[in-house]
Amino acid sequence: MLTRLTVRGFKTLLDVDLAFGPFTCIVGDNAVGKSNLFDAIRFLHLLSKNPIPEAVASIREVRGRGAKPGDLFSSFGQLRVSDEVRLAAEMIVPAQVTDEFGVTGDASITTLRYEVAFALDREADRLVLKEESLSPVTLTRARKHLASWARPPFTESVLHGARRGGDFISTQQQTIHLHQDGHGGRKIPAAKSSRTVLSSVNADFPTALAARLEMESWNTLQLEPSAMRAPSMYSEPRRIDERGAYLAGALFRLEKTRGPKALAEIVNRVAALVPDVRELRVADDPRQETLTAEVMGADGAFRAARALSDGTLRFLVLATLVADPEATGTLCVEEPENGIHPDRVGDMVRLLYDLAVDCNDPIGEDNPLRQVLVNSHSPLVYNEVKRDDLVFLEFIDVVRSAARGRGAAVRVPGRTWRAKSTEPVHQSAAPARVSAWEQMTFRFRAADGQ
Repeated sequence: MLTRLTVRGFKTLLDVDLAFGPFTCIVGDNAVGKSNLFDAIRFLHLLSKNPIPEAVASIREVRGRGAKPGDLFSSFGQLRVSDEVRLAAEMIVPAQVTDEFGVTGDASITTLRYEVAFALDREADRLVLKEESLSPVTLTRARKHLASWARPPFTESVLHGARRGGDFISTQQQTIHLHQDGHGGRKIPAAKSSRTVLSSVNADFPTALAARLEMESWNTLQLEPSAMRAPSMYSEPRRIDERGAYLAGALFRLEKTRGPKALAEIVNRVAALVPDVRELRVADDPRQETLTAEVMGADGAFRAARALSDGTLRFLVLATLVADPEATGTLCVEEPENGIHPDRVGDMVRLLYDLAVDCNDPIGEDNPLRQVLVNSHSPLVYNEVKRDDLVFLEFIDVVRSAARGRGAAVRVPGRTWRAKSTEPVHQSAAPARVSAWEQMTFRFRAADGQ
């Protein structure tokens, strides 16, 4: 679970520091940097499992082409105004981890801060790893943060261990040191490394592995109709991916492991949002070795996923994720209102709230540690989100390297837990700004005849 993110010199995010709870909605005008914030989270996710060049290439396209290293650095027009990209993430990690070889280990502490910094080699057009660190966050400090939005049963279920000593990863004189409990560790020349040190750790370094696996679980949910409609092959994964693919495979696994009640729970949730839905099943075709999700409508006929509307499919995918205890981690959801009738936007937001962990109860199979981050410029989405869960992103005028331009700044509504935090990292939103969004919501509804 991501609890705090600091971004410096990354695209429009010259200097952004943001605290997170189980559900956060980031609102702002087009092109202000909402997607860039998600790109920063995705970049950390990609770095946790890929070489640095592949992580760069996998970030979203820039002006119709694949991202290049120089595109990541803050600029005013053609003038680059940041010499480094620096990302820092504070997180809650699992207490026990298993690496790809099936070897398990216990993290020394479940609250960590990971930081990484890059410079640009202009001649080779590549990112150069300058600095990397992984350090413990004291449980006392973590409890203070969680106390703002979580109750003790939740807090005590996720905070474990203690760390007396130094960092797990540190950088000294351009050399990255990997330290771990009882191990001599490793030394890696930073500038020559083709990947982050964190991305290569195994169960010999369980706390670093816990951070790596946590970051691997941060995904951007970009539901694609073609992926949601496609049947699942026997050989394909049995978990829904970030495109909404493998829906039938996930439903098949849930039915086998949790019984028919799992599908009944899902269809009841969808039926409350789409009245035409009556029943849900998975058709198994051994000859084609495929699984197909089918929904029965009010007329009693079953229809395959390929015949369902985009909106129904989105609700079905999200309801399946809510019911799946294996669907954990952080989900970044961009513009959830897309493909949804305005009358159903509120239903979509409430479903996303259901997807997030209940911070009143301890984590477990019925309450998996799952976090939801949403961005939107829709007044309808804004109107459905609790005030405590809102964050504003807006442009401010800044001066860097003797040049004047605009960068994104975080604002939070007053009298919310972020505004009252004992460790303030945000500037409060001006009341006029909040009022402008409320007025926009009113005008939007009036224009829609509501």
